[in-house]
Amino acid sequence: MHEGQYEHYIEQLGTLRDRLRQLEDVDYMTAYYKGYSASGMTLEEIRRAIIELTEEMSELESRMEETLW
Repeated sequence: MHEGQYEHYIEQLGTLRDRLRQLEDVDYMTAYYKGYSASGMTLEEIRRAIIELTEEMSELESRMEETLW
């Protein structure tokens, strides 16, 4: 694998983790108490987004592992 591609994966994973952290720490709690987040997402939409991000991160981590061998 090219070093540039691996660095791209690292950056992408960092971005996904930041987004997940935002959803879990801020948006989820705001929606829990107010019924919607600052971006207008409902609690159910946030839950789905968290699941999707977690799956996307897992797929990206698998791709990273595969390219190391």
